[in-house]
Amino acid sequence: MADVSLTAAFSSVPGDDAEAIKRLLVDVVQQIAQDDRSFQRAKLVFTESDERCGLTAELDGVKREGVPLAIELDQLEDAQSSAGARAQLKENIRLYFRRVAGK
Repeated sequence: MADVSLTAAFSSVPGDDAEAIKRLLVDVVQQIAQDDRSFQRAKLVFTESDERCGLTAELDGVKREGVPLAIELDQLEDAQSSAGARAQLKENIRLYFRRVAGK
């Protein structure tokens, strides 16, 4: 299992919902690590401000993508209960990770 650390900041999301989003992101990243076996350590920073969200990542000490991945708050909320939305989120993060790793 990959070592995933997440630093998150929320401005308009209530505490319980924020915790659920953090669990979702860590779970999705661990699934990607297990599926792809392309990294062992992920350092993530997630920010939400006025329902605009961004995710940045460093994978195994590599960060070649300086632009955060924009994620809609609605997509994160849907991914908690919909397998289709979760699969789409997972694929978006996977593609972002490939840019981060320079692949």
